[in-house]
Amino acid sequence: MIIDFIKKNRKAFYTYGGLILAVIALIMLAVIPQTGVPYNNIAIDFGTITLGTNDIPIQIAWYAVFILSGLIMGAYLAYLEFKKIGWNTDLLFDALLWAVPLSIVGSRLYYVIFDPEPSYNTFLDLINVHGGGLSIHGAVITATIFVIIYTRIKKMNVWLLADILAIGFLVGQIVGRWGNFMNAEAYGPVIESQFILNILPNFIKDQMFIAGAYHHPTFLYESLWNFVGLVGLLIIRRKRILKVGDLFAFYLIWYGFGRGAIIEPLRVGGDPGDALRMFGLPTNVVLSLTLFMLGGLIIIFAKKRFIKDQPYYVDMFVEEETGAVANEDHTV
Repeated sequence: MIIDFIKKNRKAFYTYGGLILAVIALIMLAVIPQTGVPYNNIAIDFGTITLGTNDIPIQIAWYAVFILSGLIMGAYLAYLEFKKIGWNTDLLFDALLWAVPLSIVGSRLYYVIFDPEPSYNTFLDLINVHGGGLSIHGAVITATIFVIIYTRIKKMNVWLLADILAIGFLVGQIVGRWGNFMNAEAYGPVIESQFILNILPNFIKDQMFIAGAYHHPTFLYESLWNFVGLVGLLIIRRKRILKVGDLFAFYLIWYGFGRGAIIEPLRVGGDPGDALRMFGLPTNVVLSLTLFMLGGLIIIFAKKRFIKDQPYYVDMFVEEETGAVANEDHTV
């Protein structure tokens, strides 16, 4: 029975298994050559260039490598899904050309606005990602606004596109968190449980040994939480259970709850400068729980009052026999 299931879903096993192996290989590539801790967070160093009196390093950080890898993997899965529902994949590539840079700007702007230890004296300080930080919440907010505008222009079903991109968001968050690992950031308070210390791999414990103590690797907790959510959504989206828009809503619920109720409260107990603040409150806790409630409102209220009669997600797939789309109306 198991063998038959694997044969039936062979293409999916190849796709997702290949992505998992790629992530593992990337982590190994980043960690194995290291000769000490904390790990060197620079993947490639091209040296420096001199502009006036300033020497500017030309480097590619592991953080950027993991973020870009997550983006590519998420885009690849979106590409496969576009083909399944019969959409022109050029629409995806056109969207990415705008969405990616805008999301980077949004994630940086979000970080700068809520940075608990701001030190931005010039415009260069504001855009200096190498010396500053990014926030996934800013990227999600920016991408969501872009998707709404883009689908209006292209006359696409905004909820169907949001469903597809939700998977990409989770993949990006799973892989991207390992960039935080290489930077020895996104950690929680000191680990007091011997059980946790025993089960954590040594290479993770060593990198989380900060200020003379082992700290909770909240980057890992979030990555695993999102991985569980990803597996669940990948399974149920192939069943005739979810209607168009439900996948995105469940993404907001899963990610918002995990980040707001589990991960961020731990990070508040870690590096004081690591938790962004809004009026003295942890910004990411507030925003994550807001995403959680927004997802619930979409399922409970909006889907029943304003966007009724959406088709089942699987009914949007192209029929293999005829090449026709099961539901030709892609607009809201």
